[in-house]
Amino acid sequence: MRASGKIQKFQIAIDGNRLRLLKDHWLPVAAFVALSLPLTLVQTVPTVPTVNPNVTSSTVVSTTAIPAIPIPQPAPASKPAPLPQTAAKKVEHRNPHRILISIPDRKLALLEDGKVQKIYPVAVGADVTPSPTGEFHIAHKIVGPTYSHHGKVVAAGKGNPLGSRWMGLDKEHYGIHGTNMPQSIGHAASHGCIRMGKHDVEELFQLAGVGDVVEIHGERTEEMAQIFGGLQPEQPVEVAQNQEPDAGGGR
Repeated sequence: MRASGKIQKFQIAIDGNRLRLLKDHWLPVAAFVALSLPLTLVQTVPTVPTVNPNVTSSTVVSTTAIPAIPIPQPAPASKPAPLPQTAAKKVEHRNPHRILISIPDRKLALLEDGKVQKIYPVAVGADVTPSPTGEFHIAHKIVGPTYSHHGKVVAAGKGNPLGSRWMGLDKEHYGIHGTNMPQSIGHAASHGCIRMGKHDVEELFQLAGVGDVVEIHGERTEEMAQIFGGLQPEQPVEVAQNQEPDAGGGR
């Protein structure tokens, strides 16, 4: 009994020593921890990240707000400034040549800038197939034309009724051309077209151009009297029965 009482007293002494150790060493530590804990809670406030269902688990989510950085965008494609609209202008033919034909005189005059350059003798339409009168223009020019009339076709060459050159007017079926009957020049002998000698028609063909004005007058004017002189014009003659009609007659 005495032994157990001694052991009990010894155990109590040990426990008392432990308690004193705790008071001497751990009590200051506990007090320091208790005082510093509120400061830690104030300084460190954890942020709760927002959960985005579209973000996979492998994506790192930043909790710090990052200011938006403007991304440079390409400049919009600019359209060129519209050009000023110009009013449509009618293009007029300003060729200085003018061809003046006198049916009473059986002559043709080529004028340039109002001045007479050449005068040629011509054959005009007979009474039964007169030449048209009025103002026309040269519509086209053909070297070595083909003659066609009532199904008859004559190729270009020496025997062609149109000769070596054709200058068609803007009046269908009529024109100025050569002839295979040079003796008809100076007479009213054609089927409406204006005939010229070979040399004359080839020269006029080189001088005149498409668009040139062609005036055919059935009566003399003061201008024609000055150009062609004061001689009395020849009397019209009938077309010979064996004469080939012009392509310009066409009727």
